[in-house]
Amino acid sequence: MFQRIVVGTDGSGTAAAAVRHAAELCKTFGAELIAVSAYSTPREAPPPLADAQGFPGSEVAAGLLEDVEKRYGSQVKMRTIAREGSAADAIIEVAEAESADLIVVGNKGMTSAKRFLLGSVPNAVSHHAPCHVLIVHTTDE
Repeated sequence: MFQRIVVGTDGSGTAAAAVRHAAELCKTFGAELIAVSAYSTPREAPPPLADAQGFPGSEVAAGLLEDVEKRYGSQVKMRTIAREGSAADAIIEVAEAESADLIVVGNKGMTSAKRFLLGSVPNAVSHHAPCHVLIVHTTDE
């Protein structure tokens, strides 16, 4: 049913719950897990600080993805992708590029009225995803 499942991580508890659910689905369906972490670079910084490879944001994203790989890499087939940009855009872009069958996100940010004004990762992903989206209930975790 699912061959490629994309999940985003920012190191939060909500993201950890989403990654855990995505990994379980990958085990069940024999799917590949594609973990994504987004980062930003300073827009007005002079080179070399504006270089995405030299800015700590990319290092943080790489570290988060390394943690996911250590935890689940021996359990499921997986790849990790660090991508510059907003979390929602990164997840959607990777899902499109990888022809993902499912995106898994946590529900953090979905309960606030602010989502209607400011948006949130799960809200944006659910409205713009190129595939199915599973929103994991993480509020009580």
